[in-house]
Amino acid sequence: MSLAPKPTKKEIVTAFRTREILAAARQVMEHRGLEAVTMEEIAAAAGVAKGTIYLYFQGKEDLIQALISQVGENLLKDLEAILATPDSPAEKLEQAVVMLLGYLERERTLFPVYARDMHRGERAGRQGNRPPLQDLEEKFVALMTRLFSEGMETGQFIDTNPRLLTFLVRGLVRSVGYYQMEKGSTDAVKEALPLILKLLTSGLRRQAHPTQR
Repeated sequence: MSLAPKPTKKEIVTAFRTREILAAARQVMEHRGLEAVTMEEIAAAAGVAKGTIYLYFQGKEDLIQALISQVGENLLKDLEAILATPDSPAEKLEQAVVMLLGYLERERTLFPVYARDMHRGERAGRQGNRPPLQDLEEKFVALMTRLFSEGMETGQFIDTNPRLLTFLVRGLVRSVGYYQMEKGSTDAVKEALPLILKLLTSGLRRQAHPTQR
């Protein structure tokens, strides 16, 4: 079994500096907004010269894309951790929904760009040009589909198309994001969480037969 090559000092420094710049950008964007923030402000928050940022990112749009990818990768790791627990599929689904809405609430600044890019990405994917965001989305779909399949195999969920269920749940979560974006509401997630859990609980769980109760 071959081991992965040890990262060079330059690669370590690059990764560290990239994380610093992204963390600074996130902080400034949350206060100033995506449209208003400038690369100069991000550079100042990161404690580097403006020119240094352009060694890592081509411009603000490239930096925002890196932030979205970072969020997506972290979300996938959290979802994988949930699926790896010994909890029941129903419990895992509830934990996944809570986690997804938590990301939606924390990343409300980035959501409008995510929504825009998803629309563009879906069109590009149909033309054979698959963007990185689409790859992250497909990994998410695969993980959630596996969860729904597990629930059906154990008899906890109704028998139906697990991939379709994944798209339906993803659509519910996105809808909360659109509502949050349209209304500028900070309570959108708090309002939506119990409703979504209620819908999933009443609609997905297989009801016990009267003789089994």
